[in-house]
Amino acid sequence: MRLTTTIKGGQNVREALRKLRANLDGPRHVLVGVPKGAGAYKDGTQTAVIAAVNHFGSADGRIPARPFLDVAVIENELKYVKIAEQLLPQVAAGEIPINKALDKIGLTAAADVQQKIVDVRTPPNAHSTIARKGSSNPLIKDGHLRLSISHVLANAGEQVEEGL
Repeated sequence: MRLTTTIKGGQNVREALRKLRANLDGPRHVLVGVPKGAGAYKDGTQTAVIAAVNHFGSADGRIPARPFLDVAVIENELKYVKIAEQLLPQVAAGEIPINKALDKIGLTAAADVQQKIVDVRTPPNAHSTIARKGSSNPLIKDGHLRLSISHVLANAGEQVEEGL
């Protein structure tokens, strides 16, 4: 006895896979943070440098770490999964391109990071810092850092200018 298999509609399956591959062709990564070209403060210090010092703390220990970027993304990770679960079937069906789905996740993540900058309260500013800047919010002076948060879409292996 010899077993044989026949696939009917093989051309249809190949065409469906080709369309799916085309729909998924595009960026593969969403990067959120302060891009290198986000500008500078009045004293000339790059915004990405200020973001890094505030996020990780200064090397001399005078400015404590106030993580906002990765914390915001981790806290909202399930939200991004839900967005992907809603949009990926539309991508697979060819109703929307992959970059539109990733863009929605990026916009949402950037807004979450911006909100985290507003919400961070610890460690608190020194009394002298509060007096100088007129605010007790550790990560907001004039809103420049918060407004510098954005997202970019990148392909796998693509070189992206780094900021924070």
